[in-house]
Amino acid sequence: MCFTIAIHATREEIESRFNARFEEPAQFVPGYYFSAFTFPLVPVITNSDPDKVRMFRWGLIPSWIKDEMAADSIRTKTFNAKAETLTEKPSFRNAVKTSRCMVIAKGFFEWQARDKEKIPYFISLENDQPFSFAGLYDCWVNPGTGEINYTFSIITTTANQLLEEIHNTKKRMPVILPTEKEKEWINPEIHLNIALNLLKPFDDSRMKAHTISKRISMPGTEKNIPEIIDYFDYGKDLLNH
Repeated sequence: MCFTIAIHATREEIESRFNARFEEPAQFVPGYYFSAFTFPLVPVITNSDPDKVRMFRWGLIPSWIKDEMAADSIRTKTFNAKAETLTEKPSFRNAVKTSRCMVIAKGFFEWQARDKEKIPYFISLENDQPFSFAGLYDCWVNPGTGEINYTFSIITTTANQLLEEIHNTKKRMPVILPTEKEKEWINPEIHLNIALNLLKPFDDSRMKAHTISKRISMPGTEKNIPEIIDYFDYGKDLLNH
């Protein structure tokens, strides 16, 4: 699954890469570590505003949720959405038809089961450029306060060969959209079956990965630092990246 990402790109770099402008530039703060469990604000581009980069919170709250308690409960279960069941799950089946988005990142983290250890990896594109995950979003209005909440989920699929070796227990990976398919994913005019067909494992020849320090797994330590994505040699690395 995908619960931790890195967005260490400048606003200008993102705007240039995606040919879109930040709706509220001051809301975006680059970082090396964003955990879904803190419900961070993350840059997204939606099918309704393809020329804008907007800031949504991670953890999708469906529009039909009735109260704050239910919202707090469901958002911890919707960090990810399985590509194979999008049209079946109540939380996602409407969003996949009407509310698709691109979730902007520059890398993500996964853990490899090795003997009795969990070895962390940082994974990114070979060209080190920002990219987008396929995502879904929704808008929930808190009935008690009237607050409008825009939230999202990252879609996952079966792992490619690289992620099979790293995420070697569940063998899943987030859906990374090829640059040439990004606009297609957020095009509201395309048939749903065409959109669903885009949710494939990314070409692993265009990716790279390396082991990083276990600092990322240590509670109470600062993780939003450049060193968190530095290579760390465990002496028995299974991947030569």
